[in-house]
Amino acid sequence: RGFAIDSPNNNKDVYTHGHSESVVRQHAARTAYNSAAYFLPFLKKGSTVLDVGCGPGSITADFASIVGPAGHVTAIDVAPGIIEEARKQTEACSNVTVEQADVYSLPYPDNSFDHAHAHQVLQHLSDPLSAMKEMKRVVKPGGYVACRDADYETMVGSPDTETFTKWKSVYQATCRKNNAEPNAGRFLYQWARMTGTEPSDIHYSNEVVLYSHEDDDFREKWGRAWSERSINSEFGRQAVEYGIASQEEMESISEGWRDWANNKDGVFYYVNGQVLIKV
Repeated sequence: RGFAIDSPNNNKDVYTHGHSESVVRQHAARTAYNSAAYFLPFLKKGSTVLDVGCGPGSITADFASIVGPAGHVTAIDVAPGIIEEARKQTEACSNVTVEQADVYSLPYPDNSFDHAHAHQVLQHLSDPLSAMKEMKRVVKPGGYVACRDADYETMVGSPDTETFTKWKSVYQATCRKNNAEPNAGRFLYQWARMTGTEPSDIHYSNEVVLYSHEDDDFREKWGRAWSERSINSEFGRQAVEYGIASQEEMESISEGWRDWANNKDGVFYYVNGQVLIKV
């Protein structure tokens, strides 16, 4: 059924992206400044942070620098291979601990951290509400749970709109086959309310990510990564295995992404949802 993640608590959620080289390379380009700017004003020297679904650890390393030696960042993921990548990324950070843990059953007492953070995590979970509740449980009163997720339905590009329409349809269908919500960004406020949080303790915002000629390197890397991921990742394999697309269709999508990456007039953008929940 795809890339089943074996967590310490036997969570069998299926990670649509997997951890192929093209996926990890793309995720490693994330920083706290380009991916968690909405959360940074609440991080102070000495803060303790739980970074859920840390991936290769690039955001974790930035958090560690921001909170300083008096603070501490605990980074968790469920996949052993990516945990090793995160340890390598943060080996110079004396205030980081990287652990294997399951967000559905966090191995920490109540009120353990000043804040908890999850970047592009809830969209991959079969029960994002339970994960959000568990993150709230381990945060101290007055702290924040910060979650950011993409809304894949908002992803549009030009000039080859046919490629993007097909890719988006295949990707969303594959995610839903894995019992996940690819448009999680639009539901973050609703899920926050369902944790029992009052509207006055929720700040919901959006940010548009743009790939265009104004940063051609950024744009090309995005296109080339998705060209690779469409055929050489768990997503590409799952789409074919599930009967959502043929191998030929995935190769056509890959070629379309590659052509777009090589087209300096190419434009692509999408919306992220961002929620801050005050505990």
